[in-house]
Amino acid sequence: MPELKDKSVFAIIVAAGSGNRCPGPRAKQFLNLKGKPIYTRSVQAFQETACVSGIIIVGPGNNAAALLEMQALTETFPKVIKVVAGGKSRTESVANGLKALRSSGNITENDPVLIHDGVRPLVTPELIRQVAGKVGPDQIAIPTTTPTATVKKISGETITATIDRETTGLAQTPQGVTYALLEEAVSHWLKHPTSAITDEGSLIENLPPERRQQIIMNNVSGDPDNLKITFPKDLQKAETILDERENLKPVSPDNLPYKPRVATGFGYDVHAFAPQRKLFLGGLEIPHPLGLAGHSDADVLIHALVDAILGAIGAGDIGRHFPDHDPTYKDLSSLFFLQRTMRLVQKRGFHLEAADITVVAEQPKLKPHIPEMLTRLHRCIAQPCQLNIKATTSEGLGFTGRREGIAAYAVATVTAT
Repeated sequence: MPELKDKSVFAIIVAAGSGNRCPGPRAKQFLNLKGKPIYTRSVQAFQETACVSGIIIVGPGNNAAALLEMQALTETFPKVIKVVAGGKSRTESVANGLKALRSSGNITENDPVLIHDGVRPLVTPELIRQVAGKVGPDQIAIPTTTPTATVKKISGETITATIDRETTGLAQTPQGVTYALLEEAVSHWLKHPTSAITDEGSLIENLPPERRQQIIMNNVSGDPDNLKITFPKDLQKAETILDERENLKPVSPDNLPYKPRVATGFGYDVHAFAPQRKLFLGGLEIPHPLGLAGHSDADVLIHALVDAILGAIGAGDIGRHFPDHDPTYKDLSSLFFLQRTMRLVQKRGFHLEAADITVVAEQPKLKPHIPEMLTRLHRCIAQPCQLNIKATTSEGLGFTGRREGIAAYAVATVTAT
């Protein structure tokens, strides 16, 4: 992964669209989301990300009053360099933002530039850092999520094929490109425009084939909460997610009778084997004829770990935070549950010190996979801590001994920060 130590990260936030599919008194980026215009929440996320040095905001190209309003409302964000007018297309708007970035004079050719939709107001600093960290010379970064429903290829009113969703990604923003490569791609597009440009990935794909082959597109695990406001129901969903986030407030003497200096939680989970399911443990797909039955990916190891962490911080259990009747979590990677739980750990003013996990299964043999599991868990937890995973059997006894399923136990210890 490219290092960020000697680089500055810049952002171009595109908020220039007309927003026709989300009807309202104004374009959707200006609609109110819990007291603030949608685009300002995007700006705020980049403002709060330490590695970001400067922000360009691209507003409507045909509305001088709106641009003045955007300038006034973002004056409190010190990282905002300039608010500029957009163009007739997304790429023209990005080109205008890039021109403003170029004129600032503070950017070098290998600095990452992150282009973000202004109507994705729930982007997190964590995702911004992950994308920036995978940008390098001839390397771009795109966050994606895996479709939870079966994907079909359509021609008119006819379905022509089923697309393998395991190898399909739904692109999000921010998408990261080095300054030099973005200049190259935008310059080529201006000379060879095409109507098919919808994101920076397709902008890079528009380069000549021989140049395109030299560029690596790095995939970053996207955030299901990082939704794009397109229809009115999206605005309602965003409000619900913000309500959940605002409820995850740091513990204080006013809202908790006692906050321990050190606390330990215990977690347990079990899932039965099921056909036509993939087996996931520790965020890793394990080769096996059977998977585990469950609403999400049924990663019993992570579920036990999440329950242990929630217990340590006194925050209930996994069912309370990620109910199995909510379609949002259908077939979702349990790494998302762990990531959200770690956000709650921080909000409540704790640090995860250590966790010990035991997985009970006759088959498959897990020992060879434990190092990669630990790598994925550490990456998701994103803070220094001690993790330990053990695999054992029940010597042929009970449901695990009969190879009917897998169980996991976990203990987690946190300290107050």
